[in-house]
Amino acid sequence: MEITIHRGSKEIGGTCIEITSEKGKKILVDAGSPLDDSNPDTSYIENEVDAILISHPHQDHYGLLEGYNGGAKIYIGEVALDFINAAKLFIGKQLLEGDFTKIKAYQTIEIEDNFKVTPYLTDHSTPESFAFLIEADGKKVYYSGDFRATGRKKNLFENTLKRPPKDIDVLLMEGTMIEREQHKYPTEESVEKAMYEIARNQKNISCVVSSAQNIDRLISIVRVCRRLNKQLVIDPYTAWLLDALKKQSKNVPTMDWDEIAVYLNPSHMNKIDNELHAKFIERLTINSVGSKVFSEPSKYIYFERNPNQKFHEPLLKFGPINIVYSQWEGYLKEEFKQYFTENINELKNHPSYQFYSIHTSGHAVVKDLLSFAKAINSKLVYPIHTAYPKRFKDIFEKNGFSNVSVLQDGVNIRI
Repeated sequence: MEITIHRGSKEIGGTCIEITSEKGKKILVDAGSPLDDSNPDTSYIENEVDAILISHPHQDHYGLLEGYNGGAKIYIGEVALDFINAAKLFIGKQLLEGDFTKIKAYQTIEIEDNFKVTPYLTDHSTPESFAFLIEADGKKVYYSGDFRATGRKKNLFENTLKRPPKDIDVLLMEGTMIEREQHKYPTEESVEKAMYEIARNQKNISCVVSSAQNIDRLISIVRVCRRLNKQLVIDPYTAWLLDALKKQSKNVPTMDWDEIAVYLNPSHMNKIDNELHAKFIERLTINSVGSKVFSEPSKYIYFERNPNQKFHEPLLKFGPINIVYSQWEGYLKEEFKQYFTENINELKNHPSYQFYSIHTSGHAVVKDLLSFAKAINSKLVYPIHTAYPKRFKDIFEKNGFSNVSVLQDGVNIRI
């Protein structure tokens, strides 16, 4: 078996790993878009492969599928595919095309009569995120995907420590948090507690800026609203994602819950087909917050991806609006600039807003990386999805690991 890390050996994002069996069959593990433009060469996506595995629906793990012209079968979770296409629907882009096979956690699939792949659910900042156990030629590779031990699904991490896969030859493990430790809000529970304190004292509306895919974060706000007798206001896109997730989990909050109301964002409503989505539109209308938010804004928390200052204008008479930025702070820097970056930075020092940064990462901190690698007990460990692979290696060696090697993008290794 051969492994080639096309991207990810020394950067966060853009993960793409090729595994080739002795019979010449090839699979890609993730096909992510780079997070910055320092190395724009993604020609490796044009390589002929037999299959592509997608671990979760974040752009830095699936983004190169957009415009992909190869004939490979794409293996992806049902929720992940729904989430990707939801984003495309609400920004008016063509839905993702390809030869898709939907995979489920812990159900082993066979690819090309050559690879056996078992997806394992992980605790991450999107509800369906997989690690992969990949077997071929008598070898076992475990790809960690993105994971943490501090979210609402932390039991998934704990279960891996208790019952790890056995006899692993290679562990390809993410190291996002190397040199990026954060301590103020180490868990999702600590985020919820901080948001409760803000919402408990709010005189105007509080706006939480986060990814709509971060269902853990949304659930934290629902719990805050329930305790304070407030309502969470979401947009149609977020309502759509919750409906998609509801197909697999009955406990997921939806727009029909008492704690949730919908703001009928005109740009979103214009993207929905009136005939095709008639029942969804009817439910949106029934659960619309209407104009109530403009008369008693302190009763509401608004979950959004980019604060809408026109929406805020009639609320400013009630006093400062709370802006709770609940994503990685790196997105507020020019290097990793997003569509919301300039707007958020403008509001940080605006006299009409009270700004807070409250977030916990979707990635494992160092102590949890060490525990994970110890449990997997693989013969070899290769850092991926990290900007500091050498530091990763140094930390692990100081903690008794002698099996960590740093690879280079594009270099084949044989196991």
